[in-house]
Amino acid sequence: MTGKAAALYSNKQQRERYTVKINFDLIKEAITFDIEELDENSVEKYLYLGHQGGANKLQWNVTYERCNNLVSQSLPTLIEELNDGELKNLIKQVIEAFFIDQGENVNVRYRYFIDVDRYFDLKRKFSEVKEEIAKDDSKNADKKTFEHFANEIEKLCAERFEVKKDQIGLFTICINGQAIAENKDYLEAVKNSMQKEVPQDNKNAISCSVCSSTDNCTSKIDIHTKFYTTNLCIFAHRMNKKNYDKNLVLCKKCHDRFKAASRFMENELRSKIAGYDVFIIPHVIYGENLNGEKIRQMAEIINPVAGTGESLDTVAKYRMEVERRLARLNEERFVFLLNIMFYRKVQASTKVQRMIQDVNPSVFSILSDAFYDSLDVFYKYYPETVVNNLDKRANLKFIYYMHPIKLKDGNPTQFQNVLRTYENIFTQRALYREVIFENLADILTIIWREKEGFNVSYNKTQTNKQKAFDFKVLDCMYFITFLEKFDSLKGGEGMDVEKLNLSNEIASYIKDMGYNEQQTSLFLLGVLIGAIGREQSKRQREKEQEGTYKPILNKVNFNGMDKYRIMKLSNQIPSKLRHEKIQQYYEGVFSAHKYLLDKNIQNWKLNKDENLFYLLSGYGYQTMKKKSEKVNDEEVINYDNE
Repeated sequence: MTGKAAALYSNKQQRERYTVKINFDLIKEAITFDIEELDENSVEKYLYLGHQGGANKLQWNVTYERCNNLVSQSLPTLIEELNDGELKNLIKQVIEAFFIDQGENVNVRYRYFIDVDRYFDLKRKFSEVKEEIAKDDSKNADKKTFEHFANEIEKLCAERFEVKKDQIGLFTICINGQAIAENKDYLEAVKNSMQKEVPQDNKNAISCSVCSSTDNCTSKIDIHTKFYTTNLCIFAHRMNKKNYDKNLVLCKKCHDRFKAASRFMENELRSKIAGYDVFIIPHVIYGENLNGEKIRQMAEIINPVAGTGESLDTVAKYRMEVERRLARLNEERFVFLLNIMFYRKVQASTKVQRMIQDVNPSVFSILSDAFYDSLDVFYKYYPETVVNNLDKRANLKFIYYMHPIKLKDGNPTQFQNVLRTYENIFTQRALYREVIFENLADILTIIWREKEGFNVSYNKTQTNKQKAFDFKVLDCMYFITFLEKFDSLKGGEGMDVEKLNLSNEIASYIKDMGYNEQQTSLFLLGVLIGAIGREQSKRQREKEQEGTYKPILNKVNFNGMDKYRIMKLSNQIPSKLRHEKIQQYYEGVFSAHKYLLDKNIQNWKLNKDENLFYLLSGYGYQTMKKKSEKVNDEEVINYDNE
């Protein structure tokens, strides 16, 4: 199967896909539709070439993934490409019979449009829709009207053949039942166009940058993935537009290979990581009988953990699927690395946001292990229903939500921060602690202060502030645990908890998390805040009072807790425990906290954001852990949260 065919042949749900044939019947003066199942020969049969040229270039091919060009500009533009003959005459008859001409004042791209009022039973007339759109946006009325009716025609096709819109992989044009793509005059026009794409500019005897050939070389690169500019002097040699042949020159043979590779990359190696568009480009070091299918299999290794919407719903399945794909390639003795290119499409150009090179594919198996091992710790101490929610989200997309990003008019630096984190993770380099904890502090501040417009903002119609905050604290705790398991973030040195007067439950948790003395002191302070908050929330619910459920959290400064604020908060805790009548249950916890705080305060190493995180980790543990019945400091009866 070719690259184009493989991409169109199946969708995420693995349903059958189809080609819809739009037939202009000149004899019956009717537009009819037919459908056939897509197979590995469909792309070649109907000559699917995709969008040709730049963003402003008129399109004249007759097969596309959507019908928008076919019901507007394709046929009028194709006439200019054809030699005189039967096909050209037929197309002129089709335009005259089935299209409306909106006049010379309309952009040539939208001037001709299929006569929807006459040939389609749609709810609204063409002029009615255009007038309504023009009232709000007269400048873009033609474009938006065109987009509206193209979408309506696609929906009509899907309804008529009882399929989903995403099951339609191709649209193509027929005249009197014959596909234009199979017509010899059309094939000749396509051939001539391709031969014109590489001009003969050997005047200065320039040579190909790839193979050193001087045969038919050009510096005017025309490939589908346009990441190489040839129109800005700042990218030309000595800032002279005439000097692009000093930068990149290709002979016709290499240019054709670049174009084929670009198409293959677009159709086979395109993926998403947390909503970001990426190309997964294998760098093959060793392997025999290499072909497009093998390259695609290499690129697909990342998909199970990329959060691309696949049906794998647990980390355990992620891990098994990654291992299975790696094993299949290892059996055939392929040795390869992956280059991951984050990009953004701007009209016809491709803006490279970040290029991560030489990623060992085994890192995705290690990633799955880190996610899985972190969940094991959380299943031990938190309710199964709560951790199952983490399990379903434990993929690369989860990392995106551990970075605060303003969604509208966002600062590009914010996006670079998350892309830098992905790069460090993929290449297994250490992350900067200060940046990670600052991000988490910002996220929790966004939730607590109910800021809107961020990727981490919560939906106020579906949950309340306190619940959103508590679950986000747990997300942050899981993220740090994952980074430590993955060795991207150095954990605490651990400490001897036996000498502290703590319950077995808390002592075991501190040991499993590897907290050092300073982290443990803050964690225990957070446990006390969680206990006080629970009693406050219970009392307010009983009185049916509104407002902050846990006033104790107002004592926490979300801009960061320096050691002086920590000391001040610590001194306020005993009176709060007495007021809530729970001091007897937490004397041991407070004593351990105070002992570790006093011991370390003169040599405090954690910054204000780390202080905030470990403090709220204790709060999150106390709030979200498996429910326990209070008996006394030494005895705690555990049971799962229902």
